[in-house]
Amino acid sequence: MRRVLAAVGVAAGFALLSPITASAAEKPENPTMKVTVSGSVVTISAVCDTAGTTAEGGYAEPRGHEPIGWGVMKASGKKRSITFTGVRRGNYVASMYCHEGGPGSGGAVRNFTVGKPVKPPVKTAPQVAVKPQGAPQTGGGPADDESGGVAPLVAGGGALALLGAGGAVALRRRAARG
Repeated sequence: MRRVLAAVGVAAGFALLSPITASAAEKPENPTMKVTVSGSVVTISAVCDTAGTTAEGGYAEPRGHEPIGWGVMKASGKKRSITFTGVRRGNYVASMYCHEGGPGSGGAVRNFTVGKPVKPPVKTAPQVAVKPQGAPQTGGGPADDESGGVAPLVAGGGALALLGAGGAVALRRRAARG
């Protein structure tokens, strides 16, 4: 019985938290929103259902975290508009929201471009005409030095052997005395 209740609870949770259920509660997008661009002047306009309600609008970079320009839209009956001057050339996203609860209210988002579309930078020629292949050929160093690299190694090994033998003799004499 507990398993059945747990399964029913999980199924109800999935149903309530699904995107379809969540989107049913959202307000529809305002279809009247327009963005007009004239040089570096951008005007966002829309119609809200109820006269006298507050509407806000602004613009931002497409994946920006903060709006570049944002403010309360001027009202003229049900029409709302806001104008931004000195907008730099580039691609932007305009958004607005009517603060009312009826159908046709809500927010809207539109993409727009100021000036000519901004193209990605042109890929320049590489710094090197032919790309090197394989390991770097640096040369030099102790591996290339053929001035008898084995002799110091043999001398060091011999010195180590003598030191070890001397230590062993000293320990035997000490043990014989004590």
